[in-house]
Amino acid sequence: MKEIRYPNVPTYKKDGRMPITEIYRKLSRLKESLWIDEVICSQRVDMKEYKRKFLPILGFRTRLKGDALWIIAGIHGEEPAGPNAIAKNIRFLNKLAKKIPIVLIPLANPSGYRRDWRYPTLKRRPKCPNAEVPSVGSSEHVLINPKTGKAQSPKPVNKEAEEISKYVIENFKNYPPLVVLDFHEDESAKKQYIYSHGKLKIYDPIARKVVRILKKQGFKFYGSGKTAFNEKILKGVVADINDGSIDELLSSEKIIVNGKKIKGPDAKSVVVIETKTIGVPLKKRVKAHSYIIKDLKSIYTLAKDIFDEG
Repeated sequence: MKEIRYPNVPTYKKDGRMPITEIYRKLSRLKESLWIDEVICSQRVDMKEYKRKFLPILGFRTRLKGDALWIIAGIHGEEPAGPNAIAKNIRFLNKLAKKIPIVLIPLANPSGYRRDWRYPTLKRRPKCPNAEVPSVGSSEHVLINPKTGKAQSPKPVNKEAEEISKYVIENFKNYPPLVVLDFHEDESAKKQYIYSHGKLKIYDPIARKVVRILKKQGFKFYGSGKTAFNEKILKGVVADINDGSIDELLSSEKIIVNGKKIKGPDAKSVVVIETKTIGVPLKKRVKAHSYIIKDLKSIYTLAKDIFDEG
């Protein structure tokens, strides 16, 4: 791909995460012959000396189209393992792009990543339970409220959420999402659980496979019980989640665009990966995420086998 233009800004957090300029440099190695890149949205740099400079939220899609593997990372800025693992595995992703249709959003919230803030304009979750959460991964403005039949929210929570959702809507027809992996982390969990938004919900073999990979890397999972949000856990997997997220958008059969209901992405398998951060070195977490990335071909093949038959 062509050289990415971006400001040479510092990364505040000294936890071993890759400097943001290094992540951009590595992403520039995604081969132009294999990938189509574009700026989904730009975030203003929050420093006076960098006035009028922006950090791009980048989207990449393979020139190969069809049933696709969607990879998302970095929606929350204080969860660096996913974006770091992607940046460390560019050569592998280039090889995979020759064989599998892929849509990649590797760093969905660069401003948050650089500052170690969860959201673009807020360091951590608001204390007020009814406060609006300004996540770049919010898609409530295009998701249907089953009680009213209208959108869950009258407008996007921010420009980033609007443009990232728009990027999904513009591309899911040429890249129907077969399997979606959204790389996250959790700084509150004592043990692990991950989320499954797909057709098979809590029994999704893709989700179970991700659990096995993380267990081999030493992460401990809840076998049963409930999350802090009263969600049922079974063998480390939580399902039936309506959280207004981009993951819910990608799994939706119907969505609302310009006030009209249209066919949604209807992804077969949507897995939200979580790794515990408290007491776990970033190096170990990046390694665990990298193992998932390196297993993407078998994950995609497994999804093909399951859903082609279904």
